Amino acid sequence: MITLREVEDRDLVPLSEFLPGGFHSTTKKFWLELFDFWWIKNPAWTPQIPRGWVLDNGTNLVGFIGNIPVTFQIRGKPQIAVASNSWYVDPSIRGIYSFRLLNEFMKQPYASLFLFKSNYENLTKILFKYHFKEYILPRNQTEYVYIINKSTIKFNFIKFVFHDKIPRLQTVPELCGRLGFLLFSSVFQKPLVNTGDLPADEYQTSLCTSCDDAFSTISNPNLRHCEATISRDVTTLNWLYFSSSRFNKRMVIQCRRSKDASLAGYMVFDILRDKHSRLGIMELVDMCIEDNNSRVLEKLTLFAIETGRLNEASLLVGWADSPEAVTYFQHAFTLRRSVQNYRYVKVSDSPEMNAGNDGSLNVCLPFLYPPQ
Repeated sequence: MITLREVEDRDLVPLSEFLPGGFHSTTKKFWLELFDFWWIKNPAWTPQIPRGWVLDNGTNLVGFIGNIPVTFQIRGKPQIAVASNSWYVDPSIRGIYSFRLLNEFMKQPYASLFLFKSNYENLTKILFKYHFKEYILPRNQTEYVYIINKSTIKFNFIKFVFHDKIPRLQTVPELCGRLGFLLFSSVFQKPLVNTGDLPADEYQTSLCTSCDDAFSTISNPNLRHCEATISRDVTTLNWLYFSSSRFNKRMVIQCRRSKDASLAGYMVFDILRDKHSRLGIMELVDMCIEDNNSRVLEKLTLFAIETGRLNEASLLVGWADSPEAVTYFQHAFTLRRSVQNYRYVKVSDSPEMNAGNDGSLNVCLPFLYPPQ
């Protein structure tokens, strides 16, 4: 007999042994560290919020869905959103049992928003039945790519042209276009240098290891039109930016004014390592530039390229969140490609969330997702 229940302390070690069967690049040690980060170190988690649900056949665990709370700012108030994570059921019992796990996730009363991340078409159809709304990132649907290391030809070809996906017939013209852009840039891309009339030492860029209050206040102007967005309080940002329990190395680059050390902007990157080599991609996952200052964006980008070079990243991938950023990247980067990353959000059915409206919200989502 298979029972469904909330995750308990006694389940953590068995889960760490069960989940590598579905996530083959992981280890028992990795999951134990991740569980600690998801819940013990998570500033949004309390013992009243389930850590997730398991399927238990009396001898072993045979299914799991994780439940990761995240603080969101919703209509000016901090509230809890929950992200489903690492949903996996043993192939021998998939079907109704998988849906039972998802139903438990959707029934919890503590959540104002439900978050889901997926690029699988079949799963998308299920989410729509649960009334999730689809969000596509980046908003301008374009990634800008800079070749840090031109000598890694095979790696750059695979990662830029195919983007880790098997091509379909209708995408062949696009792939041919990407290949042409890549060949052109491999020959004609010029090194980025400081531009403009401002003194080169007006700003100082560096890696940082923690956020202060300036990281919260600098983002306020960008969020005033958002009814719901991930909280930018210092505690939440430090949890998101400086986790060590993840597959990818995350780096935060700050730009401060030389005269008074005030924060002018920052970028957050993940270094995505290739499974079969030491090489990687330095991918932008979050940024905030005060007044969309293109000079600050330039300083941060130059520092990011050098940081990527020191960390054996062959490509730097960025996106634009303002007209000023679009102009800068189009001028500085010769490579670009259309891209779509999907996120799914459902507003809770609670009276509080639906009072005075149809249950919809202007949700502003970053690329950041609770570590998984």
